[in-house]
Amino acid sequence: MEALPLIDTRIRLSPSSVRGLFLSNSPVRADIDVILQGEDTALLEQTGQQVVERLSDRATLARYRPDADPPRPETQIIPDWNRAADLGLSNVEIGDTVQTALSGSVPTQLQRGSRLIDVNVQLPLGRFQRPEQLEAIPLFSTSQAPIRLGDLAHIQSGEAPAEVQRFNQRQIYLIQGSLSDGAHLSDALAEVDALWEEMLQEKILPPGISHLPSSAADTNRQIQSALGLLGGLAAFLVFVVMAVQYNSLIDPLVIMLTLPLAFTGGLLGLWLTQTAIGATVIVGAVLLVGIVVNNAIILVELANQIRRRSGVSPAQAMLQAAPQRLRPILMTTLTTVLGLLPLALGIGEGSEFLQPLGIVVFSGLAFATVLTLFVVPCFYQLLHGLFKSA
Repeated sequence: MEALPLIDTRIRLSPSSVRGLFLSNSPVRADIDVILQGEDTALLEQTGQQVVERLSDRATLARYRPDADPPRPETQIIPDWNRAADLGLSNVEIGDTVQTALSGSVPTQLQRGSRLIDVNVQLPLGRFQRPEQLEAIPLFSTSQAPIRLGDLAHIQSGEAPAEVQRFNQRQIYLIQGSLSDGAHLSDALAEVDALWEEMLQEKILPPGISHLPSSAADTNRQIQSALGLLGGLAAFLVFVVMAVQYNSLIDPLVIMLTLPLAFTGGLLGLWLTQTAIGATVIVGAVLLVGIVVNNAIILVELANQIRRRSGVSPAQAMLQAAPQRLRPILMTTLTTVLGLLPLALGIGEGSEFLQPLGIVVFSGLAFATVLTLFVVPCFYQLLHGLFKSA
């Protein structure tokens, strides 16, 4: 028979129940998600617990636990539906009566001037302190004969799931994993895949229980592929704008040589700080493309002006332009780098989210600026001399 559980309508908030900003399409609040799916609820729960135990025993790069909260105790009302039908009572009528008795209902309102006041109907507070006292709740059949809830229902204590998790309208069992200190997401995902192969060989998954692809792994692959795509697209757009502006391909090519230096510095900073590539790293890489070319632009532009004004060779023009632009380049770089230093160090509340962005821009800009002062003049003279002779 179907039970009518008594639902606790009070809202409870805890730090673990408040979800923050999502950076992926993962259904869990942690770094890794493991999803089991099946039709048999009891078998799915049992298999999920076995998988959690296996992952907890053998995984070293992450800590795993069920995503759902443990079942909560509840008082269940199990009506005798044949008896209820004989008395002309439906499940809606029984449920409304129990709801009114426990927490009250508002059947009507009274008007006082321009205000409407709810009329709340309920039994005296504190009357129902134990489950067996619910048997005295009065019900009225179609014959208006008063009967008690205990005359047509069995009241017992039981457990109810804290939440029902579904995916594509099918019940699932979610396991969440939090990375250990110093562990990388890609390494932890590879460890989970290896453990899944072992469990499949040992036939831990019974028939009817399937393993769904990890949303965290899919998001990780998308982020890594987006890094090259968005970085390349940003570099292409910057190159096109400069080619139109200079009406030439030589100077934009010289300026774009600073981008490999910037990306090298950014990746070096991520490696030294052991920071994983994520969404904020991609944003930092795109920002770095637009920032790092500025130093090369002002250096190349002044060299071109000197050539047009004096008619000197590219080498002589760059020898005159570099000393004049050294101070502005160092000033703009230092102000930007020092401004990003607190963010790169993770200083301040909530700075962990933007710290990878600060690391990429800080290390990439600093590394590229130092080498730009040597690389850009060399390639400016080399490419202008090469294309002129050609």
